[in-house]
Amino acid sequence: MQLSRLNSLPSFFFFAALLLTIASCEALKPATSPNRGDRRADDRRNEDLDPIQSRRVYDEETGEYVLVQNAPTEPMDTVEWTTTPEAEAPPITDDTENVYVPPASPVTGAPPATQIGTGNNGSRRLSSYNVEVALPFLTNRYSGSEYEIDDNSQWSLHFYSGAKMAMDELRAAGKLPAPVYVNVEDTQADATATRNLTTGANFASAQMVIGPYVKGNVSAMAEAVRDREAVLVSPFSAGTGVSDGNPNYVQVNPTLNTHLRNIVRHAVERQNADRIVLVTSGSAAEKARLATMQAEYQLLNNDPNVSPLEELTVDMNDQETSLADLLTGRKTVFIVPVYEDESFVGSFLRILYTETREDFGSNVAVYGLPQWMDFTRINFDYYEGTNVHVSSSVFIDLLDPAVRNFRRDFYDRHRTLPRDEAYVGYDITRYFLRMIGQYGTRFQYDLPGNPETLLHTKFRFEPVSATPTGTLAVENAPIDRFENMYVNILRFRDFTFRRVN
Repeated sequence: MQLSRLNSLPSFFFFAALLLTIASCEALKPATSPNRGDRRADDRRNEDLDPIQSRRVYDEETGEYVLVQNAPTEPMDTVEWTTTPEAEAPPITDDTENVYVPPASPVTGAPPATQIGTGNNGSRRLSSYNVEVALPFLTNRYSGSEYEIDDNSQWSLHFYSGAKMAMDELRAAGKLPAPVYVNVEDTQADATATRNLTTGANFASAQMVIGPYVKGNVSAMAEAVRDREAVLVSPFSAGTGVSDGNPNYVQVNPTLNTHLRNIVRHAVERQNADRIVLVTSGSAAEKARLATMQAEYQLLNNDPNVSPLEELTVDMNDQETSLADLLTGRKTVFIVPVYEDESFVGSFLRILYTETREDFGSNVAVYGLPQWMDFTRINFDYYEGTNVHVSSSVFIDLLDPAVRNFRRDFYDRHRTLPRDEAYVGYDITRYFLRMIGQYGTRFQYDLPGNPETLLHTKFRFEPVSATPTGTLAVENAPIDRFENMYVNILRFRDFTFRRVN
């Protein structure tokens, strides 16, 4: 039995192959209808067909030719091709006339820059960048026989010394995204000299300008870069209205209104007070500051109808002035946005100190402005006993290891201790050289996405919209400037100021 099965296998494979061949042939044959037979193929071969515009059209469903009543019978149009002369319609090519050519570097022998990429808002990334540093060194005031240096010269010398340290460190560490060529100019703290700089070749070649010092000179340089692919970084001016509606202007120093908003925010969020009282001497300028703080209080509560903060006008000529009625409850915060009148501030703190001496500041807090740190006629016991806080754009923590390293390196290089301006110059240079190298000629639009903690402050840049005072902000409103919105809040404790935010 086993043997017969083996002998029958060839016959089985032959039979299976035959079946497959027949099935394959049937599968390749055209399908036919049992009612029509093979008439369709015969019709195609034997019947005469009309020209292309014939009224007879083959119907796929019935397999018959049908007469179409609206078929076109007119001769078809003939397309005639013509060639337009190249002089009338030149071929599409690269536009070499509008290609961006970076200005030449003011540094002798520096290779020409080329565009190597693009960034946000039309920013161009270049193979190298030119930076102008314009400060009031006041070299025109010295003949070489002077024994003292003007304070503005000291400011500029310390600022640039810190900036030079930052440049040298970045180059040595290979942390510059692209080569940077720096040109240093003296504005001489003079409007005419500053305007002359803005018309020179060095200024025209710069993609970034750092400086100057006086507000009027800052305004002149900001206007000079308004319609250019260049950015002015102002390290000192804190004024408003420097260059309205100018997105090429970056203000590192927060404005007075920014200080006031940060003070209100800190008092509301950190003090856990029963009441917050805004105090002035009654001048129009001080009352305008109260309006800014009331607006910030509405924003914090997200309610334009929230009850406003209490306002108090104090007459220091009134010998019976008392604050006792305002000191009931858990805690009272006084915000005194006065910096012009040291006598008023001193008198107010003296009265408050006297009425809260038993608690020694445990149920009270006072907020003031940066100028309070420079007052010389106020007893510091009043600061300590009334729990004084002030805002400041600069705070140097001498206990910070990074600050201590900078002080040591600065002294080793210059044989003098750094002033605050040296830290500012160092921080600004490190930060903005990195920004322009990484993001290109319009790096200011990327500032909001690059917060950073530095030696003298924190950078939290935001675009400021050119929205008239008293009107609602509009989405995508024109940019007035970019401003650092971070303000240091310092508390006077143990007879020194310490940062508490």
